Amino acid sequence: MLSNIRLYDARPDDAADLLRVHRAAIRSTAAGFYSPEIIAAWAPLPIPPEHVDALALRLDNGIEEAVVARAKGAGVVGFGSFVPGRRELRAVYVHPDYGRRGIGAAMLAALERRARKYGLRELVMDASLNAEAFYHRHGFVTENTGEHVLPGGLRMACIRMRKPLAAS
Repeated sequence: MLSNIRLYDARPDDAADLLRVHRAAIRSTAAGFYSPEIIAAWAPLPIPPEHVDALALRLDNGIEEAVVARAKGAGVVGFGSFVPGRRELRAVYVHPDYGRRGIGAAMLAALERRARKYGLRELVMDASLNAEAFYHRHGFVTENTGEHVLPGGLRMACIRMRKPLAAS
């Protein structure tokens, strides 16, 4: 299942590849849960260079920590990230061609281990509607519903979730 997939620490120069996976996942997996307007604002095409630069800077400064999944011969097929200073799991994204193979679960486990190294006792997140079941399967509990305000002012429904982290 994961024999040809390896996890690595994301580097700033991975930012464009991470955002390509992000866009592919959203435009495939989330499309049945959100309007075309929300999808276009959340995952714009082409990817704005300033989005790549902003992610690279967050990774370089350690504001955001990320794990990247690479498939032999295919490059980046998934990533997940969290913001240690806010105890916030940003998300786990897997390219739709590689979904349902355990890659997301492996990345989430790696992110949780890393969060524990920061001394975090829990992770909080705003999950997309399509991802709620995935996070439930991995121990997150729903707190309530919420909204993200996307660039341009569109409001995107989300699910506020939390997971206590057991000591390692």
